[in-house]
Amino acid sequence: MTKPLLEVRALTKHFKSKQGFFSSEKVVRAVDGVNLTVYPGETVSIVGESGCGKSTTGRCILRLIEPTDGEILFEGQDIRKLNEAELRRTRRNMQLVFQDPFASLNPRKTISQLLEDPLIIHGIGTPAERRKQVEEMIGIVGLSKQQLDRFPHEFSGGQRQRIGIARALILRPKLIIADEPVSALDVSIQAQILNLMQDLQKEFKLTYLFISHDLSVVRHISDRVAVMYLGKVVEVADKHSLYEKPTHPYTQALLSAVPVPNPHLTTERIILEGDLPSPANPPSGCTFHPRCRHCMDICKTVAPAAKEVTAGHFVSCHLDHA
Repeated sequence: MTKPLLEVRALTKHFKSKQGFFSSEKVVRAVDGVNLTVYPGETVSIVGESGCGKSTTGRCILRLIEPTDGEILFEGQDIRKLNEAELRRTRRNMQLVFQDPFASLNPRKTISQLLEDPLIIHGIGTPAERRKQVEEMIGIVGLSKQQLDRFPHEFSGGQRQRIGIARALILRPKLIIADEPVSALDVSIQAQILNLMQDLQKEFKLTYLFISHDLSVVRHISDRVAVMYLGKVVEVADKHSLYEKPTHPYTQALLSAVPVPNPHLTTERIILEGDLPSPANPPSGCTFHPRCRHCMDICKTVAPAAKEVTAGHFVSCHLDHA
């Protein structure tokens, strides 16, 4: 069996928060015991409401944010144990595509400089070799080398995201974490960027960890999907199993809200009661129980463990899903 490229075990990130001078310090459980496995060549997506901890999970995996606890194994090596020099070498194989393509690009640098910077940082090639790589990469993402001397503000949102993807790819990484890479773009441009990412995945044998709240986008690009709620993964399955037979009540509610492109087909909309609880004061037991229509007494006191309901389909829920 193929070994995982990335394994995340009990990943935790807690932030300390203090509202006022006389108030007590609170702990915000942004990520609370996440387990995730990503195999080479696949696309695993993390979905959930805003504030569920999916972006924090991605940043913790890259150690852009230092995790509070847990293990992050990349090619079998725990990157939490690496020193600064070792981490820099490892990050050559782990790159990030940001949500906002404009904010992630330095407005004072030309596109040529932005794409060459990663090569300089990692000591790759001579100036002539780096220029050649930059020209090659800008063409791969659908732009021309004549545009390399322009600045980010001279491009559209879709073009800027292509530049962001090119910058992530210039080091030829094995894993790309894409944090809401198309949410700031028009729908037609979203499709172009997603198709580009799929083409690049085949060409460069990439592995994606794709973070999104858009379930339609996730269905298009994913192999497997992990559903997060309040810092925890509540369901993991391949996309066909998840979309055809969602098991966790939260996943069922999320999928019921996805628009169906058929005016003659009616689906039951599951309305979640109440608001998303604060990660600074999560509910006891199953964190979803205050909003769950199937809530039982055990849900209020005992946190459910992940169980495999069908092959490769895991859910954290007390309901009998047999």
